[in-house]
Amino acid sequence: MNDNLFHIAFYCATILVGLTAIIYTNLQKRTDRRQNRIFLFMNYVVLFNAITCLCSEFIELYRHFFLRGDGLIMLFQYVYFLVHTPIAAIFLYYVLTVTGSIRNKSVFSKILYLIPLCLTEFLVLTNPVTHFVYYYSEGMQFNRSWGEIIIYLVSIAYTVFAFICLMMSWNALTRRRRWAIVYFFILTIIGVVVQFLDISIKSELFAESIALIGLMLAVENEDDRLDAETDFYNRNALKMDVESLLTKKNVFYIVCVKITNIDSVRRITGLSNADEIVQEVAVFLKTLLPRYYIYHTDPNTMLLLVKEDDFINSELEALTIAEDIDCRFKSEWTVHGVQMKLSAVTIVASIPMHIHTLADLMYMIDTPVPKDIDRTILRNGDLKFLTRRAEVETAITEGLKQGNFEVYYQPTYCSDGVTLHGAEALIRLHDPKLGDLFPDEFIPIAEQTGYIDDIDDYVLNEVCAFLQSGEPTRLGMECINVNLSVVQCMQDKFVERIRGIVDSYGISKSLINFEITESVSASDYELLSKVITSLKENGFQFSMDDYGTGYSNMHSLFSLSFDIVKIDKSILWDAENSELGEIILESCIHMIKQMKRKILVEGVETKKHVEKLKKLGVDYYQGYFFSKPITKTELLSYCISR
Repeated sequence: MNDNLFHIAFYCATILVGLTAIIYTNLQKRTDRRQNRIFLFMNYVVLFNAITCLCSEFIELYRHFFLRGDGLIMLFQYVYFLVHTPIAAIFLYYVLTVTGSIRNKSVFSKILYLIPLCLTEFLVLTNPVTHFVYYYSEGMQFNRSWGEIIIYLVSIAYTVFAFICLMMSWNALTRRRRWAIVYFFILTIIGVVVQFLDISIKSELFAESIALIGLMLAVENEDDRLDAETDFYNRNALKMDVESLLTKKNVFYIVCVKITNIDSVRRITGLSNADEIVQEVAVFLKTLLPRYYIYHTDPNTMLLLVKEDDFINSELEALTIAEDIDCRFKSEWTVHGVQMKLSAVTIVASIPMHIHTLADLMYMIDTPVPKDIDRTILRNGDLKFLTRRAEVETAITEGLKQGNFEVYYQPTYCSDGVTLHGAEALIRLHDPKLGDLFPDEFIPIAEQTGYIDDIDDYVLNEVCAFLQSGEPTRLGMECINVNLSVVQCMQDKFVERIRGIVDSYGISKSLINFEITESVSASDYELLSKVITSLKENGFQFSMDDYGTGYSNMHSLFSLSFDIVKIDKSILWDAENSELGEIILESCIHMIKQMKRKILVEGVETKKHVEKLKKLGVDYYQGYFFSKPITKTELLSYCISR
């Protein structure tokens, strides 16, 4: 009886764990992908097996209540083997699906995979007659036969093959997915081996159910890959998925939708958040492709993946989707009862025909569509602007060698609108062939190619040399703001390098105020917090740039120790166009003031702006009302003339 109770406890725990995984997966509504359905099916198999085993244990424990207890026990045992035998093959299928390897398998190879499974299932099906797998001796004593050894060997073969497939796709998986699947292997093998060596320890099903919970949390749960507003995948998910496809040399098409007038629509309609517009577009895009093929990469851009193995003609499908999108954007959209006309450009590109690397794709996403293009669907010859990436990369390398970079400065003013506070250092690139290039174009490429370190160091050295001259202090500047690349500050010994550069000029560190863009700073709060804390301890100041444009501004504002919060110009401009925008501006300022942080508002372009912000108690202003970005020489002349 004690053994039966011990077994019942194991099976009850297995049922509870299995039900938890099934219920949680369904509540998350992540059941539309093939891998989701396979995962649920494995859970159903383990749950069903646990229930049949639990019934057998109860019948054996209370045999005197059942007239045909022996027959029921044999029936449940038969059903258990019949249902549980394919579990290793199903797991192999799951691994092939998660890694994407299933797409590369021929029909013949898939049939070969099924042959061992069919053999073991045949042994189980015929067991009541042949007893090849197991049999019962007198006293209902369970005995293994050679067929069960075959089933174990086949399961091991499937598991080993799954592990090999995992190793071959190792670079295509995220670190979390790799180790979660390895954990499944190890835990399941331990449970199977223990039960194989000692049949009285019913650990196999329990180990499988626990491992499935691990898979659910680490592989099936995709909260970190999802954009909360649209339920599409986010930018990081796109990078991981495309890198995986490139690793496997898959051919696929990209349909990239860029909404080109979203900022002007927000101002005209009074809608303060672009997400409300994007949500409406998202609803439409879900009618064209399943949501797991759609990515929201930035506030104005969404991207659809059309994979070659999902369609008979992926190129034709991609063009059809692009035409449907183009047609829809010719009609009006309705957001909260407001009618609006959205303009969009749809780009259709092939990987690897038009786009060869992940960096090329991210450049396409981040680069504005050239203004001289008058078509709304771009493909083939229209994509020549993508070759500009190579030209810009050359301009960066030559610019660093030939000294074609120059630091511009945009003044910032105190609350009275008269007293100079400081300036923001802004980098420009003067290329003999391409002309003047702005940071929006060359900084993303510099980050991807590794030149960002040289550019950031150049800006810091120029600012330090300017401060060393003593001119900024004589003009009354309290500090100069220097934009900090998060890519750079993630590197080892970053703080030491920055401190070394500034110390070499013998200037006060308090004269430098580093800026970090709010939406970027949300990427790694813990590491950035350590960097900011360390630099502040050395005397530097810190500002949050573009507050109000990112997805996690509240988190970053509370988590990171900023001295100044720079409110993005869009918040100020929205306050001019709607009562809601004015409420948002006032609320932002009130909240930041309560947190004892200084406030700088960007985009100040009129005297009316200055008067409004003065009433709200803003500390500093920056914008074209005072000055556009100008060279160092022009800055000195400008400040003296005022």
